[in-house]
Amino acid sequence: MTDGPPPPAAAPMDRIALLAAAATVILWASAFPVMRFALASYHPLVLALLRLLIGGLALALWAAVARIPPPALRDLPALLGFGLVGIAAAGVTLVIGLRSVGAGAGSFLVGTIPVFSALLARFTLGERIGPAAWGGIGISFVGIALIAFGEGDGPRLNAGAAWIVASAFCQALYYVAQRPYLRRYSPLRLTCAVVPLGALCTLPLLALEVEHGAGARWPLTALMLEQVRTAPLGATVAVAYLGLFPIAAAFIFWSTALARAKAAQVTSAMYAMPLLAMSLGYVWLGEIPGPLSLAGGTAALAGVALVALRSR
Repeated sequence: MTDGPPPPAAAPMDRIALLAAAATVILWASAFPVMRFALASYHPLVLALLRLLIGGLALALWAAVARIPPPALRDLPALLGFGLVGIAAAGVTLVIGLRSVGAGAGSFLVGTIPVFSALLARFTLGERIGPAAWGGIGISFVGIALIAFGEGDGPRLNAGAAWIVASAFCQALYYVAQRPYLRRYSPLRLTCAVVPLGALCTLPLLALEVEHGAGARWPLTALMLEQVRTAPLGATVAVAYLGLFPIAAAFIFWSTALARAKAAQVTSAMYAMPLLAMSLGYVWLGEIPGPLSLAGGTAALAGVALVALRSR
């Protein structure tokens, strides 16, 4: 005798949700080799600022054209904090890390966001993590360590991997902290507020002086103008692409998919991102991850999958 009929299977994603999720994965995966390409001509802070400012402006214009209402004034301090951590800090640390970490390895490290999200939700929201999910977290951290050694120069840790892990942590912090606000705002409305606010948070960096060239120090504003003027056209087009597509367009597609399908169905598509980024990095840039990086990426992805399966 059974206990009753089996629970109904989740409805498959409709065509629009599927296409939106696929477009998001492709655009986010493409960002890793494109950033690696642009870094040959642009200082990391210049690239990070231009990418975020272009993406934030594009989303703000989209919100105006689509008549997406702005957030309530009482929520602005929180949303500004989300932008500072989840957009500005995450975006800057990612670009810094990709100076020395390949596109494929970098995408595997960013793919650990669900692991950090689970840990943050456990210690801030009291969400339960089962034994299997704890095992997945441990496997992911082993994978992170393997990538850090695999991308290093000889038997040394690659500091760039630490920057990218910091970026993943910042994004996870934003995703966990925003949950209460998703009861009042749609994903698209929240994104159209947070990303432009995050872009504005990068403006104080323009007052910095940075080393560039043979020990010379440049005001970042002057360096940005100089590199825009002198960089190859392909590199500048790459910078514009990074703001318009992996940020602005991808967030619109992602929000569309989340509005039309279950979050678990949409996020499952993200497992393809590291593999696609690694393939693009190989075809375009000739990057071939070493054995340790491949092993670490596989472990990190397996751990993330285990956390996702056991946390549902």
